[in-house]
Amino acid sequence: ILYGRPVTAFPHVRRELTDAYVRLVGMKLFSDRAVDYFRTAGPEDRRYLLFNPMTKMKVTTEGEKVIDLMWDVIAAKGFEKDNYFAQAAVEIRGLPKLEGTVHVNLALILKFMRNHLLDPAAYEPVPTRLHAADDDFLFRQGPARGLGSVRFHDWRPAFEAYAHLSNVAQFREQADALCEFVRTAAPDDEQSRDLDLLLAVGQLFALVVHGQLVLEQAALAGCDEDVLDELFAVLVRDFSAHAVELHGKDSATEEQQLWALGAVRRPAVDGARSQRVWQRVEALSGAYEMMS
Repeated sequence: ILYGRPVTAFPHVRRELTDAYVRLVGMKLFSDRAVDYFRTAGPEDRRYLLFNPMTKMKVTTEGEKVIDLMWDVIAAKGFEKDNYFAQAAVEIRGLPKLEGTVHVNLALILKFMRNHLLDPAAYEPVPTRLHAADDDFLFRQGPARGLGSVRFHDWRPAFEAYAHLSNVAQFREQADALCEFVRTAAPDDEQSRDLDLLLAVGQLFALVVHGQLVLEQAALAGCDEDVLDELFAVLVRDFSAHAVELHGKDSATEEQQLWALGAVRRPAVDGARSQRVWQRVEALSGAYEMMS
């Protein structure tokens, strides 16, 4: 209770808890779908080589954001005796770094960007893979060479299935803009040695891949559309923030700077939708019990 009111009465607290909730939903959706591609992998289907570093880099950094958002709400109570949260806030930092750091994985996924965005190939739909099976190819650690030649299925149908959601549509505009960036304003040979610039581009690409698998799994699992739309409002903000970051890079060309500002979008605001999602979040209060 602050100033005689529950903290959850404050708009910024509701936003932070809602953002944390939808980011967590996105993490789970992406990871569940990525497993299907891991288990379907073979010599002719190496798409997992993108989705693996995405899980190591993107999902783990989303976890950091979830903890940070919750800690802004919990504040000093996170340090109380016998409280798990202070430990969680420290240990969550290790996940993105245990797998070679975010930078290493971002540099790796950039190798797939052109083929993924611009040159899709035909694949049979990948089903949900929950059954017991011998995933021998995955455990043999198939060849990891020639990453630039790995082909992917078309990312657009996943977005088209949810085009009626306003923030998915907004994000799709940003994804299409990134395709145009790769065609017309991609880093030249000299800029390709500037890892600082490339990492900003990598963050933009990672968001598109993240959104794609989130939507694929949402369709398979029947995810609530209010939650999805609220999640993509967050992803639209993230994409805009990374575009602004790219705009400010020392070596960004004038054309790249103009593109970056042109890719900024404002999420579609829907007070009724946000209230419905908040009710889902609020209902979690007291729902979890520690095992004795």
